[in-house]
Amino acid sequence: MSDSPERVRSTRTRLGQAFRDIVVPPAGAGRIAGSALADSLGSGLFMSGAVVYFSLRLELDTITIGAGFAVAGVVALLVVAPLGAVADRVGYARTLKFAHFARAAIYPLYPFAGNVIGFVAIITLVTVADRMAAPVFQAMVGATVGGERRTETMGYVRALRNAGFSLGALVTSVAVAIGTTTAYDAIPIGNAVSFALAGVLLGGIRNVRALRPDRAGRGLRRIKPRYLALSALNVIMLLHDTILLLALPLYVIRQTEIPESTLPLMFVLNTVLVVVLQRRLSRMASTLPAAARAERNAGWLLAAACGCFAVAAVLPPIAGVIALVAAVVLLSLGESLQVAGAWELSYGHAPPADRGAHLAVFSIGIGVQRSVGPALVSVIAIVGAATWIPMAALFVLAGTATRRLAGAPWPGEDHGRTEPGRADAR
Repeated sequence: MSDSPERVRSTRTRLGQAFRDIVVPPAGAGRIAGSALADSLGSGLFMSGAVVYFSLRLELDTITIGAGFAVAGVVALLVVAPLGAVADRVGYARTLKFAHFARAAIYPLYPFAGNVIGFVAIITLVTVADRMAAPVFQAMVGATVGGERRTETMGYVRALRNAGFSLGALVTSVAVAIGTTTAYDAIPIGNAVSFALAGVLLGGIRNVRALRPDRAGRGLRRIKPRYLALSALNVIMLLHDTILLLALPLYVIRQTEIPESTLPLMFVLNTVLVVVLQRRLSRMASTLPAAARAERNAGWLLAAACGCFAVAAVLPPIAGVIALVAAVVLLSLGESLQVAGAWELSYGHAPPADRGAHLAVFSIGIGVQRSVGPALVSVIAIVGAATWIPMAALFVLAGTATRRLAGAPWPGEDHGRTEPGRADAR
């Protein structure tokens, strides 16, 4: 029995909408999306081959590489919030373009970083620019597209970035396979070119500053304890990132009978799900109440993923793979909802006069999570399945607490304001 014409049309409509969600950027976000794609291609090119480049091309030892990353991370944590306050005064598009062009100038210096001092100086400068760019980009998106399209645009850009990272990593694999000095040096130089292109593509974006830029710089002293608590809860929720990148491979190798060859497929599955679903799921977090619910639901999804990871260790290989696939699907859904909720809550609860400073403080949580997260989730690989239970409880508690803390405007917040900032005259 054939499908009815109505059902066929409905299916075509849904498929068409899904295709548009992946390919067509939200209204007014074309240049932003193009710039983000250029950025992500170069970042994927460099990030996927950075350690290989430092080790084989620059011939740096493991201690030097680790120390460089550590120093860069600490410096970035210290300066990113003040730089966010500067962005409130200078303007978000202008600050982001500066970050892009600065990295375009710095990355070609890597081939000359043959000593410890040069390496640490370069990696610190680019890390500071990287950490500064993320909150400034979010502020620029809010000021440019505004309203309910803000979180949807961030979702579209995240999906686009995932695709760009993957393509960049493929190019890196070719450079590493060739293995010549020229091929290795193409990695940082290609990243520099991508940043230059990303900066050029922002040329048509209006430069919006904070509503009261004369007060910029005071924002760090005016951050509410509630906002800091929200940032701390976000650190816990962001553990899904470290679980995917570190805990998952270590756990599969050390604690399960699942073949290691399945791990690349799990990363591919995660990437595909994020690319396909991130924008659509982001629409579910376009207001403060909806974003808070998304965080709560993300906590439960991530907890369910932890349960599936735990079960995978006690099952035979085939059943374990099925449990692992279920865990990665749940993790991907949870992370997509969580980041969408975090975008809206961090932006919506940041005062317009100090938005850049507040978003910069919120972004510090990413650095904190990347510093302490690996040590925390590594316990899972060492101890085994039982450690997934407290991890699941942690996600549920953090998601629920976020829902209670941030689901409505806080006293003194004005959410009737529609003007995102002050645009420079053009």
